[in-house]
Amino acid sequence: MTSQIRHWLALLGCAASLAAPQAMALSTGDPQDQGKFYLGASGAYEFGDGQRDSKNGYGFQGTAGWAYNDHSSLELSFLGVQRKRDIDGRKDYRNSLMLDYVYDFGLFEFITPALPRFKPYLLTGGGAVLEDVRGDSHVHPALNVGAGVLVPLHFGSWDWGWGLRTEVKALAQYNARDSAPANENFLVDFQVLVGLNIPLSFGSSRKAPLPPEDCAVAVVDPVTGRQDCLADSDRDGVQDAKDQCPDTVAGTVVNEVGCAADNGDTDHDGVFDIGDQCPNTAAGLAVDGQGCAVEQTISLQSVTFETASAVLTGQATTVLDGFARALSGQGNIKAEIAGHTDNVGNASFNMALSKQRAEAVRQYLIAKGVAGNLLTTRGYGQEQSVAANDDEAGRAMNRRVDFRIVLE
Repeated sequence: MTSQIRHWLALLGCAASLAAPQAMALSTGDPQDQGKFYLGASGAYEFGDGQRDSKNGYGFQGTAGWAYNDHSSLELSFLGVQRKRDIDGRKDYRNSLMLDYVYDFGLFEFITPALPRFKPYLLTGGGAVLEDVRGDSHVHPALNVGAGVLVPLHFGSWDWGWGLRTEVKALAQYNARDSAPANENFLVDFQVLVGLNIPLSFGSSRKAPLPPEDCAVAVVDPVTGRQDCLADSDRDGVQDAKDQCPDTVAGTVVNEVGCAADNGDTDHDGVFDIGDQCPNTAAGLAVDGQGCAVEQTISLQSVTFETASAVLTGQATTVLDGFARALSGQGNIKAEIAGHTDNVGNASFNMALSKQRAEAVRQYLIAKGVAGNLLTTRGYGQEQSVAANDDEAGRAMNRRVDFRIVLE
């Protein structure tokens, strides 16, 4: 084959890769990819057969394929490689056209989300090789076998089906005795390829299709089991298709879009004032559907003290003022105030300091109007760490005051 024809083939391969931005040769897992055509483009590095009189080669591969079921694809690939000859430093060329069957093993995921999903696969096939050595061109039959990994690529909330593809292949050609290297019937070369893969349908969004416009929210009524746009899951009189607040508390007066008519939430506990039976709940307390605190343990690392003392800082008093209002506004609450320290210093000193700090919090709350019989104190010193004391961040988490809320 003349160099002019070879250059035209290389140009056509590059044009195909640009026209379909290195489109996919394997599905990245979307069932919609079944029956889809895709293309691919990869860079290649070749470790040549030891019988060759040339260096290792490098080149480009373009691929066109079709995924016809969940795990199987057919691919037609063109690989062009050039090598530097040992004898004079000039270049030899080898172009191969292969038809491969590809079988993937499905997507695998690591336990940690920090590592990407991946899809391993195997391929095998056959085709023809055009070898151009020292200006002498010959066509040979060849077999192909390989393995690789496809890693799906995502960009923000959009998934276009892009994939990063890495594979290793062995290409065996029947060389006969009519071309270099002389007296070698078979040659086996190995290639490592890395490329980007994107389906031909990349121009359309792969987000889940929206429900029909006449049923913007398709739901199942939890009582009747009816599945349509007329369900009213929270029983507020507004159909789910129009309900912008689908979890409204029973009895709440709502407007035309299903939200509380009075959207005020003075204590920011997630329960609107109109239905909040405990409207002064302190920030951070878990509440029930009526906005009242439930039994719980709350760690207040923002309640801090002067160094090695039981004197509250200004930041601590601001937080405790909110707790005083909550304890005064819900009469069935009792609280144990538990003091904790890190492990810096003597253990007996830390135990005494934790008791003093718990009592300092209790006295502050009493001064703010909380009945003393609702509050008890206990110091735990360094015995109940919630984090390792190996660094300052962990020690800071252990220097805390816990409120153990109990309902009478």
